[in-house]
Amino acid sequence: MDAGTGIAARFTWHPEYAGRLLLDVREEIVNEIAADQRAYALAMDAAEAREDDALASVLRLEKRWSPYDLNWAETDPGTLADRILHWEWERERRQELFPFSELRDLAPLPPAPPAQSSLLGWFRRLFGGASGEG
Repeated sequence: MDAGTGIAARFTWHPEYAGRLLLDVREEIVNEIAADQRAYALAMDAAEAREDDALASVLRLEKRWSPYDLNWAETDPGTLADRILHWEWERERRQELFPFSELRDLAPLPPAPPAQSSLLGWFRRLFGGASGEG
């Protein structure tokens, strides 16, 4: 990521991060991802006792991070934050609020690990593995 000619790269145009240093935004994103990964794990652990609450929490977290990586809950927070920050910096560079999918389609992400625990797997365990029934 080319941060320009200054010592520390700073967002200037971005509607959410204007005036903030690139490194500060990265740290914030890493912290948010790590906190949400912990919340996701807690929701999954409590799924049997409080299904409705767990489902609402899991769906909220999936909606927030899945566009960036379907395996976000098991991905290193720094790696995912770098991917998101690359996109946000590209938006800053272009001064255009384009969707993450546009950048993702240009450079495919590495394949997810084979033993990932996804929301779909959780639904299958929760509802007995039946698919296509309705």
